[in-house]
Amino acid sequence: MLKMKKWGVLLGVLLLTVVLAACGGSDSKKKEEGSASGNNSKGQTYVIKAGHAASEEHFAQDTFVKFKELVEKKSDGKIKVEIYPNGQVGGEREMIEALQIGNLTMAAPSSSVVTAFSPSMFLWDLPFLFKDAAIAHEVLDGEVGKQVLADLDGVGIKGLGYWENGFRHIMNDKKPIETLEDMKGLKFRTLESQQQIKMWNATGANATPIAFTELYSALQQGTVDGAESPLALMYAQKFQEVQKYLTKSGHLYSPWPVLMNKDFYNSLPDVLKKAVDEAVEETKVENRKLSAADEEKSLKLLEEGGMKYNELSDEEKAKFQEAMKVVYPEISKLAGEEVYEKLMDAVK
Repeated sequence: MLKMKKWGVLLGVLLLTVVLAACGGSDSKKKEEGSASGNNSKGQTYVIKAGHAASEEHFAQDTFVKFKELVEKKSDGKIKVEIYPNGQVGGEREMIEALQIGNLTMAAPSSSVVTAFSPSMFLWDLPFLFKDAAIAHEVLDGEVGKQVLADLDGVGIKGLGYWENGFRHIMNDKKPIETLEDMKGLKFRTLESQQQIKMWNATGANATPIAFTELYSALQQGTVDGAESPLALMYAQKFQEVQKYLTKSGHLYSPWPVLMNKDFYNSLPDVLKKAVDEAVEETKVENRKLSAADEEKSLKLLEEGGMKYNELSDEEKAKFQEAMKVVYPEISKLAGEEVYEKLMDAVK
């Protein structure tokens, strides 16, 4: 079975390589353009292949478009960006694997998926960690957030910063979730993380990890009864077509770590590294504005699309929080107790 799984991963990476080659042209042409490791000669052009899993209607696409505009302008056209939305180049885990070997240049996946590559990313899987977005931004942009990104250096990835996906909420097709007891027996999709599975099982749900690119069909076919997601992503992916009930829980803040192939980044002349860094930072400001605006707008659109909305009471939210705390000790060990304590101090 283990050998079959290994062959499956290798096959997935090979297929992704074929897709990227079809999307981006021949390898020889890209080497001439400096897409991965070209020299620093005058007039050199570098191509960033950037992928994400959200639809073109989601603000993830707007975020990457903003980055493209900024970095192409700041580099005087020496950097070109190609954007592949909607999982065109694979699921988020596949994108990270492709990024490691240089078949993809850039991605901004869910932090939970990145835990498979760097354990300190588990810190962002702590439920009810941040009370609001302002605290999340301060911590992510501070010492702890930078340390977590730096840990990616050892796996061939350059962590450039954090964009925002938003706070996550519960949806399902069976009943309103008004109490913790309502979760009992619900077939519930989680992110591809053992801690996420444990967290949702602790609520009484039957948690199942499913790739985001497969989630709509899983909900439509009844493979799972429900899932959780930021509101803007729910609407952009049209989950209101296959889900009846929406519960505003805010149980988890979901950042997008901005990742780049380390060899590609290191191949850039210093002036172009600066252009990339500045573009990521300026895009972050715009991204967070888009996230806040889209969350408010999406709630209204989801209700108009037929979803029945309720909000957890403070009493019930406290019960969810207590149940989900089961993952705190384990995540502390996985991420490292030193950085975990730094995070707890920063949040306080």
